[in-house]
Order: sequence, then C-alpha cells, then structure tokens
Amino acid sequence: MTRLPPDRLKHLWFERGAYANKKARQFLREEFDPKAVKKITVIRHAALGDQVILRPFLIEARKFFPNAHITLAAVSNYQYGMPTDLVDDVSIMPGSDLRKTTGTKDKIACIKALGEQDIMFDLASTNRSHWMMALGKAKLKIGFPYGAVLKRLLYDIAVFRSDLQPEVEVMLDMLRILGHTPPMRLDFAYPDHQDVCAKEKPFILYFNGASMKDKILSKEQMRELVEKSMAALPGYQHVYLEGKNDFEKGEFLTDLEAKENFSIQACLPLDELVMKVAQASLLVAPDTGVRNIAISTHTPTVGIFYFTVPYRYTPLYEPHHIVMRSDASVPSSDEIVASVVQALQS
Repeated sequence: MTRLPPDRLKHLWFERGAYANKKARQFLREEFDPKAVKKITVIRHAALGDQVILRPFLIEARKFFPNAHITLAAVSNYQYGMPTDLVDDVSIMPGSDLRKTTGTKDKIACIKALGEQDIMFDLASTNRSHWMMALGKAKLKIGFPYGAVLKRLLYDIAVFRSDLQPEVEVMLDMLRILGHTPPMRLDFAYPDHQDVCAKEKPFILYFNGASMKDKILSKEQMRELVEKSMAALPGYQHVYLEGKNDFEKGEFLTDLEAKENFSIQACLPLDELVMKVAQASLLVAPDTGVRNIAISTHTPTVGIFYFTVPYRYTPLYEPHHIVMRSDASVPSSDEIVASVVQALQS
C-alpha cells in the first residue's frame, strides 16, 4: 500500500491518475483554502443535455466554495437549458450564430472582461474554451482535456477523461482532486422522480429527437416500437413526446390516438418538460438532451445507442438501461421493447 506524506496530500488527492504542475502543487500546499475562494468561472459551451448534467457540479462547487461568486461562461448559440438558477453571473461568449458580426477582438475582450479569477474550470474542452484558458487570468486553471500536450500547456490541474466514464463524474473529479466528496446519488436541483412519479396513472414517454438526425430512429421503426410496447404493456399510457423541430413531430402516429393507451404530447416549455419527465415511469429515447433531463430527475431510461458512445451519459448509481449492439448496428424494435419491459420490471 502506497503511503504519501501529509504535505503531499494537502488539497491534492491523487497519486498517478491526474496531473498537477509545480505552480498548482505549491499553491495548494501553501495558500489554498476553499472558504477563501472568492471568484470562480465555470466554462460550459454545449447544448441542452450537456447543460443539464452540469448542474451537480455547480451544486457541489457551491458547497465546497461557500463564499465564492460563481460565473457561468457559456456561448451564444447554446443558451437553452443553461443552469442560471445555480450561478451568480453569466458571461456569454460570441458563438457560431454571431460569426459574421463579431471578430477576434470582441472575443478577446469578452474573455478579459471576466477579470482575474481564483479558479477557472474548463468543462467544455473546445477550441473556444482553450482560448479562454490561455488568455484568462486565474490562480488555478483546471480541466479535462483529452490531449497530453493541452494538459501541460493550458492547465495547472487536469483530471483523466474517458468515454467509458460518466462525464458528470469526470467533472466532479475536478472537485474531488481538491478534497471534496460529492454524494453517490447526485443532486440536480430538479424535481425528483421518487417524489413525483405518477404511480396511479403510470405512463411511458417516447422521444425521438436529437441535435443530429443520425442519432434517431426512422419513423417506421419508432412506430413499430410504440405499437409493440403498447401491446406488451397495456397497463401503461404510452406518450410520444414531440420536440421543437419538424422532424421531431408525431404526425405519423396520429391514428394511434384512437386507442385509449396512446397520446401525443406537444412540445413543452423547459420547466414543464422537466416535470413531465420526472412524473414518467420510464423514458425511451436515443442519445439526446431529453434523456439527460430524465437522468437529472432520476427517472429510469432506456437509451438507444448506435451512433454515439453510451457510457459517457449513463450514471452508475441508479438503473438506466442501454440498448446497443457490439457492431454499432441499429437495435431492432423487439430488442428495445424487451429492454423497456425489463426496465419496468426492475
């Protein structure tokens, strides 16, 4: 058993599975006190699903740094679902939607406007966030880059990132490495499925939308999946949840509404969507932001994967079922229905 000297472990809890440069080691050993941290910037440039899974990090950062002013650094083209309720301030960087009207000077000015921070957390690891880390000022810069070169070039502390580990846990590793212990069952500050699940009139939600059409099932397979689920599970209401995009609408299922145990739910505002998902017995969906909302409300899910990696967004502390094939071909409707039945039985 390896035993490290006490001064080695002071606010730096790892042996070989992370990186900390000489500056970080000295600062953590001699100056760092979580209660003395006053300014934190958290960078997250991502769409709805990735914004949702940021929530536990912000909640735990607030616990660990109780006196800190927390700024969320987001990007203009990804603002839907930002956890603004969990931060003190928001800084919006010009994104792809403003490419024609903003130049390099505007972007640099936006970075410098943040001012000097105690800690900058890069929870994006994109080209834009790398520039923010390079040009921003902070006593500590912490991130999870894939590349070893970036790790040493841009960050004082870096944690290991893997596609086989839930990303929310990897983000929390940035707090664990400093000595914080998050709970096993994460808090998203959303309605909890255990408290609000509609048990008297149970229903299953189906969603077939995503940022890329390659992630979703064909309308023919989705219809087959819904019909087979209705037949296999007649005691549940089966609800097809529409999204905002045209290809996420449920017009191809309209005739099924003649049956008592099927309905189509029109696209909902975010707050209502979160509650609806929390009340469901189960959500069936591909890799999408709505599935991440279900995870954030602790609602059981059946995730359909064949285009993206499944484990990055699948918690280990509660039941979430994955339907996938080792050759990355599209799972059959029968395979998905079998997983739906298994999920409800467990």
